[in-house]
Amino acid sequence: MSLPPAAALSRYAIYFAPASNSPWWQAGCRWLGRDPEHQLDGLDATTPLRGNARRYGFHTTLKAPFRLADGCDEARLQASAQRFAAQQAVLTVPLPAVRLLGNFLALQADAAVPEISALAQRCVVHFDALRAPLTPDELARRLSAPLTSRQQALLQQWGYPYTGEEFRFHMTLSDSLTGVAPTVAQTMAGEASAAFAEAMATPLVIDGIAIFRERENGAPFELMARYGFGGSPG
Repeated sequence: MSLPPAAALSRYAIYFAPASNSPWWQAGCRWLGRDPEHQLDGLDATTPLRGNARRYGFHTTLKAPFRLADGCDEARLQASAQRFAAQQAVLTVPLPAVRLLGNFLALQADAAVPEISALAQRCVVHFDALRAPLTPDELARRLSAPLTSRQQALLQQWGYPYTGEEFRFHMTLSDSLTGVAPTVAQTMAGEASAAFAEAMATPLVIDGIAIFRERENGAPFELMARYGFGGSPG
């Protein structure tokens, strides 16, 4: 069975996104200037150095964006997400704070959390049967980045190089800061920390997954549905 043309153009991702009533979600959407679930009034979508992060929305990647395999549709993807979520337990991110990760700002835990990495890998494996192989153009784009030999192997196996031991929990807050003056980057980091100060009084819990959809190449990602862990509402 082939996908209808519209669905064939779409990509889907499995993300962690805090609940819509969470101060973390609200702060993240305000910071990026976009709510992928409900478009909120008053969001500033003109802030510099956040355009690409804004397109993806506030999230942690568990299964990177992929096109659906031939014979798979959104209903099957949603049913698979519900089954997966029902079998998972809630996790807490220890001491999340704004930190520099490579060349961009992100909310990160204060240390690696094996349980979160294990959750991400279970997600990668679970949904891989629904993933279409990378196209030659997609593969070439990924390989154009500086990847280690291990990352290249993970890319070939799972369609994404930052899985398994390469996974790092983070919630992206900026575009690349390469070439940006250090004072500008430092100011931005301070502003981001202030933007999340109120949320930091509340534990950041990974209590579900969400399906995000990119309707066509370059379109903003939309939050389609949430699925709470242990069978709880998303």
